[in-house]
Amino acid sequence: MKRENFFDKIPEDRTAVDNILRINVNNQVRLTVMADQKANIMITVASIVFSVTVANLNNEVMKWPLLFFAFGCTVSLLAAIFAIIPQTGYPKIPGTDEIDRESPMFNPLFFGHFAHIPIDEYKEDYAETLMTDDRIYDALAGDIYGIGTTLMNNKYKWLRRSYMAFLVGMSGAIVIFCFQTIGSADWIGNVFSAIGTELNLLWDGIKVIGGSLGETLCQWSAKCRNHI
Repeated sequence: MKRENFFDKIPEDRTAVDNILRINVNNQVRLTVMADQKANIMITVASIVFSVTVANLNNEVMKWPLLFFAFGCTVSLLAAIFAIIPQTGYPKIPGTDEIDRESPMFNPLFFGHFAHIPIDEYKEDYAETLMTDDRIYDALAGDIYGIGTTLMNNKYKWLRRSYMAFLVGMSGAIVIFCFQTIGSADWIGNVFSAIGTELNLLWDGIKVIGGSLGETLCQWSAKCRNHI
């Protein structure tokens, strides 16, 4: 069964169509390069930070914060590596490992697909693609779609996980260090208790009957209350 071509009704020799396809392809390629660069940056940063944290685990004060940060860096590093692992999948005929050349996902312009067919068949498919403009549009649209799905479902998905793992590791390390420094979480209750006391004193001042306005407003200030 021959694949349906959705571009056979597009008029040929349209400069606007050529321009938008060229811009779209360039944008996809640029996004791919950006994703690989960001993944390489995260691999470098996570590796350096992991090495530094592991080297300082003998510090009793910083042991648990650094250990948590090292775990976050490890997850971030793995996710960044997954982001740059090449995708080698191709459409297969059900029940076999042979490439399905009639599949809508088959793209003769993508090396991951034409690498699985003989060179003569590749030239035949390529020549057929170049016969008319609508076939070229179809091949380019398939190439753009393939790059886009790889970016969305692989590169940027794992890249986001890499950034989030690094952020969680760093934030968790800061929180653990703060709790260790303070000693416990009792200070939170003390803060709320102090706020409640201030509000009660303010309410008592407002309820003063027969007192002057100055006496009532004096309840707003702890310094003023100490002199009463």
